[in-house]
Amino acid sequence: MSGSTRILVIPLKKLVIALCVIIAFIIIAAIYILSDKEPESHPTNAAGQNNSINTSVTYSPGVYTSSLMLNGNPVDIQVTVDSDNINSIELVNMSESVQTMYPMLAPSFDEIKNAVIQRGTTADITYDSSNKYTASLLLGAIQNALDKAAAY
Repeated sequence: MSGSTRILVIPLKKLVIALCVIIAFIIIAAIYILSDKEPESHPTNAAGQNNSINTSVTYSPGVYTSSLMLNGNPVDIQVTVDSDNINSIELVNMSESVQTMYPMLAPSFDEIKNAVIQRGTTADITYDSSNKYTASLLLGAIQNALDKAAAY
């Protein structure tokens, strides 16, 4: 034979490090694959309150308002309720400058208003991600008015 036998020498330290890295990757992959279940958490609404749907909410009938300040301009949200229903939600005292500076305020409000009246709560209201800040402000103001209306 013209060639000589070659012996491959791998230092034990490099072998141990390589095995540890491979085992770590296997463990991480197993955890990732086996944890398809999402963590259980209680969703919160824009006001930071628990969104557990409580169908036994009763209100003191009347008209309740909550205010938003947008660049120093007040915008009031008026919520009309009877003992167990949300009857209407209105934007009141909205100036032309607010309408001009926030063109998506009215369409976002209409979408959220319809969803809240239909569901009877601000819990689990979905909205477009491009309007998330506007929607969270509006939902918070609506929830503040509903908190005022809640009969304890």
